[in-house]
Amino acid sequence: MDKRGFSPERRELVFALSLLFLGAALRLLGLGFFPPGLNQDEASTGCDAWGLLVSGMDRNGDGWPVLFTSWGSGQNALYAYVLLPLMALFGRSTAVLRLPAALLGTGSLFLFWRLGRRHGGPAMGLCALGLLALNPWHLLISRWALESNLLPVCLLLGVYFLDLALGNRPWSILPAAGAFALGLYAYGTAFLFLPLFLLPCCILLLRRRFPPLPFLAALGLFILLAFPVFLCNLRNLLGMDSAKLLCFTLPRLTQTRQTATMSFSPRNLLNALKLLWLQSDGLPWNSAGPFGLLWGIPGLALSLGGLGCSVCRITRRKGEDTDRIALFALAAGLVSCLFIQVNVNRVNFLFLPLVWFQAVGLRALLDALPALRIPACLLLLCALGFLCRYCLTQQRAALEPAFHTGLPEAIASLEEGEEPVWISSRVNMPYVYVLFALGTPPEEFQADVVYADPDAPFRHVTRFGRWRFGSVLPDEGICILSLAEARKYAENGYLRIRSVFGLYAVAEAGDF
Repeated sequence: MDKRGFSPERRELVFALSLLFLGAALRLLGLGFFPPGLNQDEASTGCDAWGLLVSGMDRNGDGWPVLFTSWGSGQNALYAYVLLPLMALFGRSTAVLRLPAALLGTGSLFLFWRLGRRHGGPAMGLCALGLLALNPWHLLISRWALESNLLPVCLLLGVYFLDLALGNRPWSILPAAGAFALGLYAYGTAFLFLPLFLLPCCILLLRRRFPPLPFLAALGLFILLAFPVFLCNLRNLLGMDSAKLLCFTLPRLTQTRQTATMSFSPRNLLNALKLLWLQSDGLPWNSAGPFGLLWGIPGLALSLGGLGCSVCRITRRKGEDTDRIALFALAAGLVSCLFIQVNVNRVNFLFLPLVWFQAVGLRALLDALPALRIPACLLLLCALGFLCRYCLTQQRAALEPAFHTGLPEAIASLEEGEEPVWISSRVNMPYVYVLFALGTPPEEFQADVVYADPDAPFRHVTRFGRWRFGSVLPDEGICILSLAEARKYAENGYLRIRSVFGLYAVAEAGDF
């Protein structure tokens, strides 16, 4: 028998490929099934991406915007631009809409593995890869198309290349700068986090006597890429009108999202710490139930243990640059929380450093107690099995009402026809489901859209084309409303149900 087949390098490769394959399967399979239905933010990104693809403008008529006007107070644009080539290839569907999150989430596993391996050898690389591949928070954000979920990917990509630059590849700082700048287009909280994170990173570079030419080139690239979205936000803070920058639009919003979601308060930091302790913010799409986003209290204890190990290494001058960068990220994240009305999405920059410290802690634990290696692997796989069972049963049932299961299908069933269709406004922003389900061109939507309040931060549409939206059932005509509502109206003779799609019914209103 060829003994080389059992060499440590080959064993490491087999374990790494197995974890990558498992992580990819957990993120890519059944994207249209879990989460069920479609969230309104997903539908909003989808209809704007489709508008760019077919007409070169978003639903508000802005050509290639650096920031979507969206509901009125803005929505980040990076996810939609990443989605464009996939929509061009595969068309418009829920699974395609979620594919960028799944693919980039899978790619993050590879980056995390290589980052761990560079600074702790094969054992640290496999610990980092395994813990991220099976992490409940990372699994959840990789399976739905919330645009803010791209921020951790941008930050990890930036840190990966920054780490290479601190090694022996100084020009790797250019893609690092590009990734960090793209983070500003992924989510608005990056405007808080990045200055707090990059300042100590720059000091670290200077202390390492980093070559000035690559550093200045990276600084120039960051400024160049960040300038359009920075200028757009600045113009909105000053109340200026929309403008063009080359071929891109800098739209005027009805209100900046920073104004709506950010305010300084020590209580915000306390809420962030409470969120990390509970590992949930109470929203069903940001929860892994009893398993926690970081595997509960044991996972949090492992993070704190790894944090302690990193701090000890640094104080003894045995720490590596990755230890310092992870500490910079966690510290910058916690300081940023002072200014944010927290939920899991808004503070998603906290989780990757905590998973990194979990890997540090697990590596130290397994080095001290090698006999725990097999039991630890079996325990994680067993916990994963229970997590998958929970997500596909209880979690899926909890998400169905919030993700409006069946609504896009109900709308698509009425694509043909000219009669008016009324949709209950108990659905959050129902008009975006119509735009996404039917692929309505932006110019058609803009032709006759009517807003309840055009200047509101969240503009509710009352009508466009043949579609009507409201809270009062019309006296007659075709309606789409929740099945529970439809059955109550049907019992009282106010409508007749024609067909059912998931939690929604297509019905005919009238005196029956």
